[in-house]
Amino acid sequence: MKCVKYIAVMTAMIIISAFFTGIYASAVSFKPKFQIASEAAVMINLDKDITVYEKNATKKMYPASLTKIMTAIVVLDNVDDLEHTKYEAPLVVFDDLYLTGALTLGYCYGEVITVKDLMYSMLVYSACESAGILAYNVGGDSMQNFVDMMNKKAEEIGCTGTHFVNPHGLHDKKQYTNAHDMALIAEYAIKNYPEFTEIACTQEYTLGATNIHDEGWRKITHSNKMMNMASEYYYPYAKGIKTGTTDESGRNLISMAENDGSRYLLVTMGAPMYDEDGNDVYRNFEDQIKLYEWAFGTLSYRQIVPKGKEITEIPVRMGNDQDFVRLVTAESVEQLWSSEIDENQLKNEIDVSGYTNEDKSVDAPVSLGQKLGTYTLSLNGEEICTVDLVAQESVSLSFVDYNIKMAKDFFGSFWFRLALIILAVLIVLYAVIVLTVSSKQRRKLKRVRRSRKF
Repeated sequence: MKCVKYIAVMTAMIIISAFFTGIYASAVSFKPKFQIASEAAVMINLDKDITVYEKNATKKMYPASLTKIMTAIVVLDNVDDLEHTKYEAPLVVFDDLYLTGALTLGYCYGEVITVKDLMYSMLVYSACESAGILAYNVGGDSMQNFVDMMNKKAEEIGCTGTHFVNPHGLHDKKQYTNAHDMALIAEYAIKNYPEFTEIACTQEYTLGATNIHDEGWRKITHSNKMMNMASEYYYPYAKGIKTGTTDESGRNLISMAENDGSRYLLVTMGAPMYDEDGNDVYRNFEDQIKLYEWAFGTLSYRQIVPKGKEITEIPVRMGNDQDFVRLVTAESVEQLWSSEIDENQLKNEIDVSGYTNEDKSVDAPVSLGQKLGTYTLSLNGEEICTVDLVAQESVSLSFVDYNIKMAKDFFGSFWFRLALIILAVLIVLYAVIVLTVSSKQRRKLKRVRRSRKF
């Protein structure tokens, strides 16, 4: 419900902002000048919550161990004290993983472990038995009940192409997702659970004592090689979050990176596992480093339309000593922008329909700041923003011109023409009547004169 409320609040803020400022901005998807090997990807600027890059964002993919992010979310919804809450490892978890080749840490049946250590081992090391132990206990001794909670939470977050059947991510055709949904899930976890971000972005962690293992019995490091300074894939700005690999899914990775005050969340899925010679390859790390370098190197938040910029002018009828008015932008527009965009390719559209006469003129008086149209910028058919156009100055009404116009309008009006027609008809009728009466009188006078002769 937190995500639903967050989305509702953000939507209301955007609508209110557009109403008062007259700005209608759209997110622009940017395209780098290179291709990535991953089958699907989504990149989000976390500062502005803008998707800046997508590739096959809604294509059906297999999540593998990215599943464990949702497992962590459900656990955090149901466990308040991670450090002091302990769960016993049930036999069913190990039976479920037996002979599957799943990555395990070394916990044993009957071992009692803190939820904190289970969360670290699940997210940092990607231990499948830790996910199973958490799911079984939080689900009320029922793995299926926990999976139902996962799917309910995915629906609540807004996922439309995701379905879970297990908490650890071992391949199952009925367990699927897409890059868009995984971005929603990861962003939700980051924004709503500080503990998740702390755990999922930890590079190294030492596990605590249990009833079977002594304190510090094992030190684990994050499976994301971009966080490892000794790795050829080390990227100093990268943090967390989760890797996931199976033969069916390919190499999946969700991470964050922050540099120069900009933060990004990146999901890549379906990167190949082997090259043409059958050697292991890690295109997932290569893809993410390329995308981060592109984003940090080319994207910045900048002003693309200044407030008060003169866009056009339109004729003013009946203006006092002025026959035109300049239209300027009502507000500035600031947006995430790419330095690779050729701004000569930007197209603008001026729309004054509904605010002007048929000949695109406006009648005086015109008030300073009066809205008289809109200005829209687009790139390759994709709308960037729409800004109100307002009058830069006032134009008073010329009463002489107004009276002349009113006279012209009257004499050219339908009612004036109708009055002329009626008058003409009346004149004709009058003439006919006069002629008729005159003719009758002449005939009568002739008869009188003839009678006098006799």
